[in-house]
Amino acid sequence: MSIALPLSPEPTDATPSYLDYGGTLRPIFGGAIQKLTRLGDRFAIEVTLPPLEYADLGMLWIARLIRAQREGAILPWPQPGFSTGLPGNAVINGAGQAGSLLSLRGLAPGYTVKEGQFFSIVHGGRRYLHQSADTIAASGTGQLRLPLAPMMRINPADGEVVEVAKPMIEGILDGDTRSWKLDVALDVGLTFMITEMK
Repeated sequence: MSIALPLSPEPTDATPSYLDYGGTLRPIFGGAIQKLTRLGDRFAIEVTLPPLEYADLGMLWIARLIRAQREGAILPWPQPGFSTGLPGNAVINGAGQAGSLLSLRGLAPGYTVKEGQFFSIVHGGRRYLHQSADTIAASGTGQLRLPLAPMMRINPADGEVVEVAKPMIEGILDGDTRSWKLDVALDVGLTFMITEMK
């Protein structure tokens, strides 16, 4: 089970990435370039934390990152300056969904999901991060058919939770080692990268 990283302090710097597992075919004799779209595109984020006092928050962050090295990490996905508002309690509306269109229910009536807004689907105990591909308002009954990117990498079950108010990235920490910088002020400097596993 993945380790929830502390919520405080927030990163001083974050670099989100979209990882495209498709391909581009470039013919050697000048033919048309083709884009291959495949399942498996996902997100990653590189995070730098502010200096942490070792005896205060530094030890906690180091301990969680060491555990997350083996078990995976969960961290809120940043959407700076954007308020998700009160989306309600979104869940998957119907089993067997696949592709780039997701049916939801349980949203607040009239809640608007904005193009570019992130959300995470919790499936089988793991989170999968997605982004809305259009601005769409929920119906009066809180239902919505939402275009998304990337394509779903899983087939979510009916009633599974969709985290709209606070989307999370869940994945592995890149690299084979965890290291931290100590300075003379007894502060700790931490930088790490989380990549979705699936």
